[in-house]
Amino acid sequence: MTDLFSWTRSNTKRDLARETAPLRDLSDEQVVDQIISINRSATAAYLKQFKRESLDKYLDHLLETQKPRGRESRWDRPGDAPAIMVRRRVA
Repeated sequence: MTDLFSWTRSNTKRDLARETAPLRDLSDEQVVDQIISINRSATAAYLKQFKRESLDKYLDHLLETQKPRGRESRWDRPGDAPAIMVRRRVA
C-alpha cells in the first residue's frame, strides 16, 4: 500500500489523489499512526479518546496542510467548526 505521505511538491492533485487511500479504507490504528506521523506530539493513548469521525476530520486537515499552498489550494472548513472563536476574561 502506498504511504499517504509519499508525494512530493512536484505532484499534481491528480497524482496525489491516485496515490492516497481514502480514509474510510484505513483501520482505526492506521488513522492514528498517520496522525502521529504528521503531529509527532500526539500519542496513541490521547488520540484513542476521540471518535473515528473526529480523527478522520483531523487527519484530513493535517493532510491538507501538507500540500503546497497557492492559488488552487483550499480547505473547506466543516460546518460544525466555528470560523472565529472568542474568549472573554471573567473578572
